[in-house]
Amino acid sequence: MGFFMLPLEEKQKYPMVPGTVQGYGQAFVFSEEQKLDWCNMFALGLEPHYIRNPKLWPTKPANFCETLEAYSREIRKLCKNLLKYIAISLCLDENIFEEMFGVAVQAVRMNYYPACPRPDLVLGLSPHSDGSALTVLQQGKGNSVGLQILKDSTWVPILPIPNALVINIGDTIEVLTNGRYKSVEHRAVTHKEKDRLSIVTFYAPSYEIEIGPMDELVNEKNPSKYRRYNHGEYSKHYVTNKLEGKKSLEFAKIKTATTN
Repeated sequence: MGFFMLPLEEKQKYPMVPGTVQGYGQAFVFSEEQKLDWCNMFALGLEPHYIRNPKLWPTKPANFCETLEAYSREIRKLCKNLLKYIAISLCLDENIFEEMFGVAVQAVRMNYYPACPRPDLVLGLSPHSDGSALTVLQQGKGNSVGLQILKDSTWVPILPIPNALVINIGDTIEVLTNGRYKSVEHRAVTHKEKDRLSIVTFYAPSYEIEIGPMDELVNEKNPSKYRRYNHGEYSKHYVTNKLEGKKSLEFAKIKTATTN
């Protein structure tokens, strides 16, 4: 929270350039007519090191970088373990994802939602699914509900649990498991009186690898629902389009022809 409490001129030393998702500002903005989300973001690439932009790592607060490095190392361990358990649940070798992912890409985004005088008119973050394999969310303290997930066409609020993390399945796992695991569509809402901070870590395969449904999960009864594609190509597609439900996953879906 300390970073967002700095003077504006200090935060603007680390600007998020349009079309990118690192730095301070608002991402996924593509037109002047677009209704903006009620959220200020600060995002950084973490791993592998070549995706980092050292100029965007702030010098204030003094312990920011050290704290982020320590936190991110532990989250990386958590993601590797979660992927092992997902593999086991699918009767696959527990190391299949780690071996497939190569040097996994990891990024962090801090979302600051100021109090909003008219929360009925604006969202904190538009509905979307994540392009990652896994997303780890730290919702922040307090009992203010910000996160909502879409279940059976209804937005369900997710009440923060103290000292707990929320794990979202991302589009990449949906594709790899041929739909056995599904990415979750979610959004953030605002509060009239309370501000809120969330910390989101994205964990995904190396940009160089090819993604598609795993052979073990495709058969005559469960034909492939998604095409194969380069993960870096998909990531570029994701960050250069508006957040709009699970629309980004259309990039990977196999189109079926219809006949009259």
